[in-house]
Amino acid sequence: MFKDVRQFFVCRGTQQVLHHATLLGTAYQRKNMDKRRVRSEIIRAIRGYFESQDFLETDTPSLVLSPGMEPHIRPLELQAPGTAERVFLPTSPEFAMKGLLAQGYERIFQICKAYRREPMSNTHNPEFTMLEWYRANSGYEAIMDDVENLFAEIGKRVGCPANVTRPWPRFTIEECFKKFASLELSALLEVEPLRKVCIERGWIGREAPPMEWDDLFFLVMMNAVEPALEKLGRPAIVYLYPASQAALSNMVTDSRGLTWAKRFEVYAGGFELGNAFDELVDAREQRRRFEKDMALRAKLYGADFPANPIDEDFLKALETMPPSGGIAMGVDRIVMYFTGAADIKQVLWAPSYWPQQQKR
Repeated sequence: MFKDVRQFFVCRGTQQVLHHATLLGTAYQRKNMDKRRVRSEIIRAIRGYFESQDFLETDTPSLVLSPGMEPHIRPLELQAPGTAERVFLPTSPEFAMKGLLAQGYERIFQICKAYRREPMSNTHNPEFTMLEWYRANSGYEAIMDDVENLFAEIGKRVGCPANVTRPWPRFTIEECFKKFASLELSALLEVEPLRKVCIERGWIGREAPPMEWDDLFFLVMMNAVEPALEKLGRPAIVYLYPASQAALSNMVTDSRGLTWAKRFEVYAGGFELGNAFDELVDAREQRRRFEKDMALRAKLYGADFPANPIDEDFLKALETMPPSGGIAMGVDRIVMYFTGAADIKQVLWAPSYWPQQQKR
């Protein structure tokens, strides 16, 4: 069993992907598509798009002091020879790339390997290819436009039947709850009202142990919102998330006095393809959030999942980093979407080694 709903949320997806493969994969199978060749074309299209937008391609280290500070994402850790100091493989190049923004590089992108110690599944490989890009002096709205334009460019290059016609549907998370789950999220911002809904909908039992608010939120996403987004038959953008999920994003307070995180996720084919932020540049606030997230990790996992060290160089860079928008997207999942692949291994050139009996 997963200790946390979000672990399942990250690792789930098989049924949705298989359904997507049914919709798109049959035509491709008739043509005996070489998905690896399509992968190569997609990466060419990605590089072509960013070159046309005057981006610089960056190349940041794969050995880092801090792999990220997400409370639920487990990094791969190495032991540095002759020392007790921990070294990590990055879960994302985010910290290093934001350091480059602080140095004055305004439009940057990277295609690189990232690593997350989560179970292998149809949609996750512990070693995967990530696309990440940032626009300085821009907000996350510009990144939304980038995503739509990038997918249009990929679609033209590979000629796949996926519907990526612009503009895509864009929903706030509140709109998603109301439209797809018949729920008023603004009335469910405390644990007990949301827990009551999850019990009434049959998503948890009345005797279920206490859960964090975010865990209950993800139950609504998994059981109501995401299946409805898949039925749209095209990509969609979901934005303005609950403040508790701000992570490294700015926040905004609406006319009702409710605060929301200025971030968005890209959904297509039944699974999440990318996560974007209107980037926080307040080093003091970012430190506070890091400490809060590590405290939550300790509460949920204890000694089984120790805290990651805080990257002080990253926090220093935030002091001079300009307002920016940025996003991380899984390249392997993008290829799955455009080829209708039912399993991530179908779009990898070769499988990573991963011990089958390893315990988490």
